Amino acid sequence: MEQNSFWVLFLVTTFALSLASGCTSDQFYEYRAHTDKVTQGAGNASAANRAIQTIDPWPAYAEKTEINTDGKRAMVAVRRYETNTSVKPNGDSSATNGATKN
Repeated sequence: MEQNSFWVLFLVTTFALSLASGCTSDQFYEYRAHTDKVTQGAGNASAANRAIQTIDPWPAYAEKTEINTDGKRAMVAVRRYETNTSVKPNGDSSATNGATKN
């Protein structure tokens, strides 16, 4: 008998709480719902649309995928990188940026 009264009380309480939950007002949600966005996760949609509709933002040379070099020169560069050695400049190039020696 006690078990039946427990289930009756449980069902009545559950029913009463479900009815009472529909009467409450979530004021925080209503406050957050009044925004100028389409959805809460809209973010910077106008900036994204501007970026999408920009006509060719990359320079013309960015599409070039063929690099003019030969295999010998590339292999020398890889070996220098792997051994952590570098070629000493001879001072005849423009690497000094116009600096004069005193």
